[in-house]
Amino acid sequence: MPSLGLPGDAKFAIAIVVGMVLIVVARWASQVRGSKRDLWIAVRIGDVLLTEVLGAFLVGYGLGGFVAQPDAAVAGGPGPPGRFGPPGRFGGFTANLPAALGVVGAAVAVITRLDLSGIALRGATPHNGLSQYVGWDARVIAPISAGGFGQIAMRDGMGYPLSAVATAETDIAQGTPVRVVGTKGLNLLVAPV
Repeated sequence: MPSLGLPGDAKFAIAIVVGMVLIVVARWASQVRGSKRDLWIAVRIGDVLLTEVLGAFLVGYGLGGFVAQPDAAVAGGPGPPGRFGPPGRFGGFTANLPAALGVVGAAVAVITRLDLSGIALRGATPHNGLSQYVGWDARVIAPISAGGFGQIAMRDGMGYPLSAVATAETDIAQGTPVRVVGTKGLNLLVAPV
């Protein structure tokens, strides 16, 4: 890693602070699934927030740097000699504690976001299952009568507009903002926001 002119401890402290800020910002931005903040700041990939994973990596990297200073080993100080001979299969890459803890931190961030029990017990969820839209905000484009059907418009995970048939337990006029609260048969169940 090229030197930034900062002492080793300062680099790792900055990595921890930036990582924590990224985690907090990702959690804040992902409060409303499918929103612009969720798409552009949290950078959601399925259930995983890429910004949160990057933050967790930086926190792990910073903690690893405090535990074992990698610059001290590279400087050629006292201790066992380095590896002799040509570089290995992957070039001069050597795993060090900060990078390893960074990868562990990123893996923990991914694992905590995945629904592993759901995958193990029910199998994978369908690719375009209606349940993925529960919690999303939409707008009524065709009035919905109580117990009847109407149409809503919302944006999908990529930001493209989509419309769907929806039902509600109360009358909802055209143009009303709604939230998908569940599924009823093969249709979305919505309620006014």
